[in-house]
Amino acid sequence: MEREKKYIKTILIDSDDEEALKDAAEHLRNGEVVGFPTETVYGLGCDAGNGDAVKRVFEAKGRPADNPLICHIADKEQIKDIVSEITPLAQKLIDSFMPGPITIVMKKSDSVSRLTTAGLDTVGVRMPSHPVANRFLRYCGVPVAAPSANLSGRPSPTGARSVLEDMDGYIYAVIDGGDSEFGLESTVVDCTGKEPVILRPGAVTRADIDRVLQDGVTVVSSTLDNGETPRSPGMKYRHYAPFAQVEIMRMPEGTKITGDDAAGSDGRIVRGSFKAEDLKKLTDEEAKELVNIASPFILRSREILSKNPFARIGLYCGDEIKAMYDKLNDKILSAHTEFCAYGRTTDVSCASHWLFEGLRFLDVQEVDVILAQGFDGEGLSVAYMNRLTKASGKKEELTPGMPAPARPVRTPLPIDAFKDTSTASVLFVDDNNISLSACCESLMRLMLEKNEPYISNTEDDTGFEIYCESAGLTAMDGMDPDPDMDKAVRELTGLGMNSIESRRANPAVYDCNDLILTVRDEQAFAIVKAFPEIKDKVFSLSTFAAANGLVMKDSSGRVMSISVPDPSGENYETYLHTAKALNAWLELLFPYILKELGASRV
Repeated sequence: MEREKKYIKTILIDSDDEEALKDAAEHLRNGEVVGFPTETVYGLGCDAGNGDAVKRVFEAKGRPADNPLICHIADKEQIKDIVSEITPLAQKLIDSFMPGPITIVMKKSDSVSRLTTAGLDTVGVRMPSHPVANRFLRYCGVPVAAPSANLSGRPSPTGARSVLEDMDGYIYAVIDGGDSEFGLESTVVDCTGKEPVILRPGAVTRADIDRVLQDGVTVVSSTLDNGETPRSPGMKYRHYAPFAQVEIMRMPEGTKITGDDAAGSDGRIVRGSFKAEDLKKLTDEEAKELVNIASPFILRSREILSKNPFARIGLYCGDEIKAMYDKLNDKILSAHTEFCAYGRTTDVSCASHWLFEGLRFLDVQEVDVILAQGFDGEGLSVAYMNRLTKASGKKEELTPGMPAPARPVRTPLPIDAFKDTSTASVLFVDDNNISLSACCESLMRLMLEKNEPYISNTEDDTGFEIYCESAGLTAMDGMDPDPDMDKAVRELTGLGMNSIESRRANPAVYDCNDLILTVRDEQAFAIVKAFPEIKDKVFSLSTFAAANGLVMKDSSGRVMSISVPDPSGENYETYLHTAKALNAWLELLFPYILKELGASRV
């Protein structure tokens, strides 16, 4: 279904602002769509009895109309108003699990729009346990139809910022209720018959339902026949998928899985909290098991890079696997790999809690493929693998030059959203600093602005500000940029280089930058020869590419270096060609520059 923006900007509401919550509820009753938190994932809510409002939800998500929505309520007394029958089986599950992460499918009443149920005579009913959701739903006063608040097919959002990433301008407001507790959508159980049928697994497990029934009733899992309208979200279409290709890495047989009975996690998503030296604390048996678990990730990563040396790989894995990569000290492998570690490798509750945010984080890093930890077993493992399997639905071969799908425009976070802020700077150097290095500075500034905000790749609560400047080995201070290069950059980007003045490279300039990139190899050699103590942060564009495994070969198999001729004295077309070539190289090097500086996109 085609999406069309309705608002200039979607309102972000603090959960403590009661008047704003009431305002959002009033707008929902009047046909608007509002994103709100639940203990599972964020929902995209509308009045379940208003067919036009339901259409707006489908339009905002780009969701197929034959995919039913779940009705959310604040009080069990509302159930009788939206269903025509509550079976004894349904009543047992209502009494045992509501409020909580469960949806119960029952026969609908006429008060629910058939658009909500995709034409079915049944409706899924859910009562969230999230306190903010409960307050908001009470203010609404009507059953609220709500799918997950993401663009159709994308990973479900477990935080308000992720909702804004997909929905800014398409819905009236988003209520920020913090991170969702469980991270996976609710368990959906069809209770219209004598036996419960699990349509979608979730945090309420099959074992949980068996314990409640205690009468020998078998819990049946459901599959969907061709052409059948799904009775629950998540049954028919490819769901939860990032733009990157996802591959599942299976654990070796016999690996002990923990956390099946845990509900969510008190931890937080991390990138490298488990240090490589911690491996020494493991017993021989634990270390052997860990190597077995990590090996599929390492072997597959190397296989991908052998086929495409420009591929970028994301890992959704445990802290220990990240530490194993660090211990390898393979600089090329590390340069091409982005990590999102959820906690202890075998803890399925942590893996479930952070799955969608992890996929989204790695997607923002624009990796080509995500290798994600898989789990075998019962309980929460079933729900986790249900989502991960659907996320890995793409089967395209990873090849160089494969076009990427369009990505949504991200909504930047203000710098005060972080507890602390780090800074880093990159310096571009050529000879005269009026043409090539000035062009690189201008282009890099635009790339940095386009891709912000940034976060430290080791500290989740630390924002990252990145600066960029340029200098010349033989430059005269205060000269304006070459007019033809200024014109070329303006034609290429819409912005010129008026703010840049040339300056001479010197030790003070080198000291205040964390990464120094020269346009040509000989310029890097000259800097290192004069100041060998800074050799670890000095590269030419060509040697920086090679150090990160970005090696191009000509038709005879010889390695090609980045060659950027000086366009001085040539015609304007030469300047424009040079600017385009530098832009292409900087776009290729950009994620590796971020990694070298210690930053990630967020």
